[in-house]
Amino acid sequence: MIAVAVAAVVGVVISGFVAVPLHRFKELRPLTPRNVAAESGVTIRAVYRHARCPRCHHDNSARDWPPVISWFRGCPVCALPAPRTLVLVQLGLPLALAITAAVFDRVQDPAAYVTVVVAYGWFCLVATAVSVVDARVWLIPWWMPWVGAGVGLVLLGLAAGVLGEPERLLWAVGSAAAAFALFFVLFTAAPGKLGFGDVRLVVLIGLFAGFIDPLLVLWSLILGSILGVVVGVVSAARGRGSHFAFGPALTAGALLAIWFSEVLL
Repeated sequence: MIAVAVAAVVGVVISGFVAVPLHRFKELRPLTPRNVAAESGVTIRAVYRHARCPRCHHDNSARDWPPVISWFRGCPVCALPAPRTLVLVQLGLPLALAITAAVFDRVQDPAAYVTVVVAYGWFCLVATAVSVVDARVWLIPWWMPWVGAGVGLVLLGLAAGVLGEPERLLWAVGSAAAAFALFFVLFTAAPGKLGFGDVRLVVLIGLFAGFIDPLLVLWSLILGSILGVVVGVVSAARGRGSHFAFGPALTAGALLAIWFSEVLL
């Protein structure tokens, strides 16, 4: 329980630092209506600008968005309600870290437990960052999955060494490569239906899910696809069209698969 509480506190602290930077990302063409179906072959990227209030144009800083208080107060200048993605960061990240710390308490060795929780805590952080940016602008910064996978490879390698199970690192790398190959084929076969950011993202998912068991990658993608279908149906029912950000669904599916791996495998 102490480890879970510590993980939650760490999540609160980290979310306070990353909330504003994650809301600085904007689409490269902010004044151009998105037409996902017509974007095949077009380079569109997220750029780093300002976390400004859309009503009064106040440039928000970390002190303007204190956890919990800002959810109800909104913009400190005009009281415009806080974006839902702010709640996702400040509530979702601490919750994800706490659940991760609780799930891996089955690891008996203290050193192994710490390395595993740190590794999957990193995944929670990157998954949250990707989800927030993708939900806001329908784009995943190209570097996020690669940095997440690069650091993750080091952390998982350390965890595999402490666990005394180096083969897990091979599972992770192989699973990441297989997931990338699958989504690259889908991306090529159905232009405009899948963003290349999602192709990069599954490398990260394959790495962390595959470290536990390669079969868990399949479960991650299945759960992510189911969540994506649900989001698509809801979006269409609300008249917002059938296109939506797939990144949050993929990361949520991966987290669910990791947390419930003992049930699924």
